[in-house]
Amino acid sequence: MLSPKVLCKQESQLVDLRFFSARKHGLIDCAVRNDSCDRTAVVALPGGVGTLDEMFEILALIQLERIGSELPVPFLVMNYDSFYKKLLDFLGDCEDWGTVAKDEVASLWKICDSNSEALSYLAEFYDLSSIDKRVHEVNLKSTHGIVS
Repeated sequence: MLSPKVLCKQESQLVDLRFFSARKHGLIDCAVRNDSCDRTAVVALPGGVGTLDEMFEILALIQLERIGSELPVPFLVMNYDSFYKKLLDFLGDCEDWGTVAKDEVASLWKICDSNSEALSYLAEFYDLSSIDKRVHEVNLKSTHGIVS
């Protein structure tokens, strides 16, 4: 998900983290939306055990409403070339076994197979088309005086 360095939007600086716990804390801090104008997202890229650890940590925090309860945070899993297929199959098996409720995990994240799918989802999640429309209307209003 992240390299050992974390880029945090709030401070706009790159932080080199020595301890894994500090890295995870920084990851959560960067994902949390403090204002409705904040547009953050958690994006899980193909990775190893550390990535899986971070993914499930964030899933648990979302599920327990520790993050994203007041201002939802989109969580995207980039399933390039079906990288996460076996993990998703396993989670399906967990549903069959009754250890995970039906659609419990699916409701917490969005599985994306391509960048364009992820961007479309984020545009819809944050209603960016209406924002673009409002910006366009403001430009028209300032240029022409009145928008009809």
